[in-house]
Amino acid sequence: MGLQRFPSVFPLQDARVVLMLGAGVLLGLGARIVVAQDIKLNVTYVCGGERVYVESCNIRDLSDTATCMVAHPDRPQHNGFMAYTTETRGTLKKLFPTCTQPSAEELARAEAFKKKQAEIYAANVARASGQGSGAGGPAVGQSSSMQAAGGMPPGGIAPPKNAEEREIRRCVSSGRLPATCTGNQLLGAFGKMLGSVAPALDTTHPAAGPEMAGVYSGAGNWRLDFIDGGVLVNCAGLSPDQHSYKLEFGSDRTVLRVDTTPRPLVLTLHGDGTMTGPGPVVLDGVVATGVARSGTDANASSGLTDQYGMSLTNSQAASNSQVYKNGQAYYGPKGQGSGPAYATFAHKQVTCPALSLTAKAGAVGVQTMGTNFLKGMFSDGDTGPPTPPGIRMHGIFAAETGFSLEFFPESVIVGCGPDVARAYPYTVEAGASGATIKIAAPDKPLVLAFRGNGSLEPEAGGAYLVHGRITTGQDDDGNFTFAPMEQSCNLAALTASNTIPASGGSAVPSTVMASARNSGPAKAMATPGAPTGTAVLLLESGLPAQAGAPNALAGHPYVLLRDNLATVMAEAGVNVPAGTSPYKYLGIACGQHTPECQKIIAAVQADTAAAARADGAGKGTMPGVPAGTYYLMISTRYNNQALVWDGAVELKAGSTAMALDLRNAKVVN
Repeated sequence: MGLQRFPSVFPLQDARVVLMLGAGVLLGLGARIVVAQDIKLNVTYVCGGERVYVESCNIRDLSDTATCMVAHPDRPQHNGFMAYTTETRGTLKKLFPTCTQPSAEELARAEAFKKKQAEIYAANVARASGQGSGAGGPAVGQSSSMQAAGGMPPGGIAPPKNAEEREIRRCVSSGRLPATCTGNQLLGAFGKMLGSVAPALDTTHPAAGPEMAGVYSGAGNWRLDFIDGGVLVNCAGLSPDQHSYKLEFGSDRTVLRVDTTPRPLVLTLHGDGTMTGPGPVVLDGVVATGVARSGTDANASSGLTDQYGMSLTNSQAASNSQVYKNGQAYYGPKGQGSGPAYATFAHKQVTCPALSLTAKAGAVGVQTMGTNFLKGMFSDGDTGPPTPPGIRMHGIFAAETGFSLEFFPESVIVGCGPDVARAYPYTVEAGASGATIKIAAPDKPLVLAFRGNGSLEPEAGGAYLVHGRITTGQDDDGNFTFAPMEQSCNLAALTASNTIPASGGSAVPSTVMASARNSGPAKAMATPGAPTGTAVLLLESGLPAQAGAPNALAGHPYVLLRDNLATVMAEAGVNVPAGTSPYKYLGIACGQHTPECQKIIAAVQADTAAAARADGAGKGTMPGVPAGTYYLMISTRYNNQALVWDGAVELKAGSTAMALDLRNAKVVN
């Protein structure tokens, strides 16, 4: 067949890249992608006695020179993964008519599968646009009136159906490229699948922390190509070979340690983006030695042994990543046959010069090629901002206040609570006293120190207002549209986390505009880290459960005002028509974007004594306030009715419990 095998010198990387791209193709392709495919995907042909099927083809190039990814289930597995080759579309067009064709049943299944993937793609778009559940109802964690109070359109945005939908909405509304958000979600799904079936191979979910990115090169043909979970190393004619590495932040320098043999590479990272290391360096590696052919007798002796000296058959040797011959590690061909050819490699030890490496301008590494290919599946060629070379961060870091940072190669999502988030570029600088992370938020840049225990320590404290957004739909060109959704969280030390905080932050910002009601000094709003008194209000949902639906108050903001809403609006100079609920008037004013909307928002923000967000069961605890009389500002939809709780509550020192139910709720018409 003349198919070119993926270089087996990448013992794990080649399989991971292939499977990651395959996962993206299988899970996310829509009708616009699979139409016009002249090569049938995922159906089995038998060519020369060997089963083959095409897993994916270049979707942007339909010429005969475009490449396709071909799976070979009958060949020996490579590191436990199926063997893959690449071939041009033209070659497959000539080959497949000579092969045994797929059955009618398999073709029917493939068509049904294609249709299902088109539906999945459409659902992904709907998830990000907030239209996945149909129209009506407030966004998750937001009541209709509080949407208006936070600058959001009242109603019309359905809550996400599951955690995956919430995740992609948050990603898109933060400002990251939609194609990147979809790709990250698919890679995450693949990582979870890999972790469940082969935990030892799941390097896609390392602990949150620093990592390296980019391609570095220097004299002596040195090249370090950083990928997920490792780095490809080669010099002096060696083929690229994958190794693990770690970053060490010392008191006087930042060190990159690569687990090469016979000795690790130890390089010092410098502030100008270069890295250096002593030399000359003796390095164990591999070089291409030629080709071998599959098709050997699987049960015949290979003449090779495993690490314990046990003899291996050809089949066993082909599937074993570590084999030995005469007691020495063996890297040559594992048997000869008459099947398709593939490259073979042999061990070689070389001496390389001292390292003086710089990020190679314009170099595209294996990692970038893989991620750009996946991004291209879901966009019109826009792969978004490139990943800067050097030290980057990955994973989620969160604080008890609800503040969080979710790092990606090209940006970081700054978040407050589960939904309010915005993405910004960032840099990681290696200094004499450790690493510093700088987040380029235009209104309030963030500077954080990377501590020895793995935590991130903000340079400053206090409240931080996150200028988030919520997706409201799509315009005529298919671009997402947004409305503001802001929230304030207190800055605090952040530690590695597996999830985004499910709650936290203030439903309204702590820094507010001046209002007619508050021309004097602003009154402090209580927060979990800075209560203003000892009176604590414990709220819980008393609404009867509805079959198949979450608690109607789950995730909703609970606001405690110093005066009732009608008084707050009147003292701000807002005239509510007789017979109209202030909540209804608030919704109308902000829904129509009238000047009075901002006036009401400013007045509500200035009058807020405390705020909290309910958990999944509708429970929420207000931070401590001084004893006295306060007023609730809470709303939701229940049985297709808008309900509000705005009654007075008398708080004394200590805890006061209250249930929010139909007896103390008001219906807003």
